[in-house]
Amino acid sequence: MKKIFALFFICLFCLAINAQTYDNHQKEYLLSSLTEARTEAKRTHRMILCDYQPTGLYVRRGERITFEVDEFDPAYRLSSMIGFKPMWGNHNKTQEDNLVEGTNTVTATQDGILSFIFVKKEGYDVEPVSVEVKVKGGKAFPLYQIGQTEDADWEKDLETMTDAPFVQMVSDKALITLPYQDYMNSPIEDVEASFETIHKVIDWEDELAGFDGSSPENVVTNNRINYLIDIYATPEDAKKFYMYASSYFIGMKKINFTELTHKLDKEWGIWHETGHTHQQRSWTFGAITEISTNIFSLYVQEKFGQPSRLNTMLSGDKAKPFDSARNYLENPDKNYLVINKDDYSEFFSKLVMFHQLKAVYGWNVFKKLNQYFRKQPYVYDPKETDQDKANKFVYAMCAITKNNLVPFFQEWGLVIDANTEQKIEQLNLPSSKVDPTTIFR
Repeated sequence: MKKIFALFFICLFCLAINAQTYDNHQKEYLLSSLTEARTEAKRTHRMILCDYQPTGLYVRRGERITFEVDEFDPAYRLSSMIGFKPMWGNHNKTQEDNLVEGTNTVTATQDGILSFIFVKKEGYDVEPVSVEVKVKGGKAFPLYQIGQTEDADWEKDLETMTDAPFVQMVSDKALITLPYQDYMNSPIEDVEASFETIHKVIDWEDELAGFDGSSPENVVTNNRINYLIDIYATPEDAKKFYMYASSYFIGMKKINFTELTHKLDKEWGIWHETGHTHQQRSWTFGAITEISTNIFSLYVQEKFGQPSRLNTMLSGDKAKPFDSARNYLENPDKNYLVINKDDYSEFFSKLVMFHQLKAVYGWNVFKKLNQYFRKQPYVYDPKETDQDKANKFVYAMCAITKNNLVPFFQEWGLVIDANTEQKIEQLNLPSSKVDPTTIFR
């Protein structure tokens, strides 16, 4: 029954996606509904993705914008959004105004991109609906909709809209937002081909996260990943990140957005940030925030046929991660729950632990891990500690592999509490036939 539901949902979603149009020249829009971002994050146990949709219009502070909204299902909420969701340092604000059927007028309190939010008020949106909206006001900037925009029209907009503040490109999986001049300095030669690569990365990471459509909680999200340049970050802010994953978007800098648009098949950094959007809060304890995301990076790297990062020595490395991992395991005082932030190589030497699990049990072990936690609703508990999350993770890995992996995790300095150890002992699981800690290849 769950598989039938999942297939039914996927068919409905594909029909809805194909029906949506964003015509920023005529300022006419056919919007397909999405699940509200936080509701979707709870279902998928992942980071909040964007639930807003592009218009390809930019408005100025004080400008009055009129919206003509056709009839739509009262179970849904429609609103306009001006500007971006808060970026690094919270230097910017977002203006959101509810829209109802008929004529609506909104006065912009700030400059910004105009977007729509069209979501179900409560619960998951299993049968997307549509609404038509016409806009008066705002100024069009180049907007490319994958599968609908003609390349000649795109090139014409780029040539004629020279005062545009931004360009946007959108598919059913991703929304890219870049300042116009930065894009023109490094334009994409083939937008459709570039998005094919972006879709590969997203699809592969969804695959590793266990979104296989086997049950309602394992259906691929219909919300997008928004990749954008953080235009608000101060010079001091910019020293603190290269890219970053946040609620609603992945922030980039002007100096590195081509890793997404030109070099995605070989750039670890963007795989890493996209991986952050898949991390499950249920078991991601603090010390592995920058480690477990790279499980997705390793998977994408393998899919692209690139040499493993774990067997590669890059600039700044003290040794290859496999060699660093050997040294780490020999340390009698090691503690996996603590990360040495001053030793960048530790992020990769500790990643070897996950690689060793994959070497014995295959990539499916991580697919099953994510599905295991999605079977139960995620409930935020402010009292939950990193040790609590580590306990849950180790127990889950033992249950999934049907092996007692407590000695393996102890070797890595990942120690669980007595209660969890007792629960695992009660499962009467055999040891792994192969000691994972011996694998460095």
